[in-house]
Amino acid sequence: MECACDLKPEEILVLRTILGYVFKVKRSPDVEELESALKKPRDAIMSILDELEKKDVLLRKRGTQEIVSIYPFSLGPTKHEVFLQDGTKLFAMCAVDALGAPIMFAKDAKIISRCEMCNQEVIVEIKNGEIASISRPGAVICSTKTQAYPAAETCCPLVNFFCSKKHASNWIAENARPRRDFKLGSVRDRFPQIRECWKAYGEMLGFR
Repeated sequence: MECACDLKPEEILVLRTILGYVFKVKRSPDVEELESALKKPRDAIMSILDELEKKDVLLRKRGTQEIVSIYPFSLGPTKHEVFLQDGTKLFAMCAVDALGAPIMFAKDAKIISRCEMCNQEVIVEIKNGEIASISRPGAVICSTKTQAYPAAETCCPLVNFFCSKKHASNWIAENARPRRDFKLGSVRDRFPQIRECWKAYGEMLGFR
């Protein structure tokens, strides 16, 4: 997800509650815990979770109510680590989400990921809402042109950092079918749009 979607007030409240819980206890709340925190009946909470999943900002483990991702974060390890200035370590769903997370919370951060082709580290530092440094100056983001749902399962695994345009092009040639479904952009060129989208998302959720 590169831009904030249209969310209703009750959906925003549930998202903010879940994210707050994740930060505090390092796991997602179950339905009973949401009932207690929100003072809402189970049916109402389930309905809101269903809507959030339809809008692709939340994903539950299939066949259960266990929340496994809530944008921009995965509740399990990914290759995209985000270290906020307060020491909090988070896992982003994809390269775009990793760059957006510091903006969402208006915090400085260090992002540590890896080139999908050669596995070399790609480190990006965000300070005052700007890219302060990139360990690989030619780093690019490769992403899909088309949207598929849910993105956490179908798109996010394909939105990655590469240390160079050459490595990204080589990866597409070797792995992607059809090749035309992918686009490349330098991290610095992509960042302004990511920043605006995630700023809006953070403001909507009340984190900025």
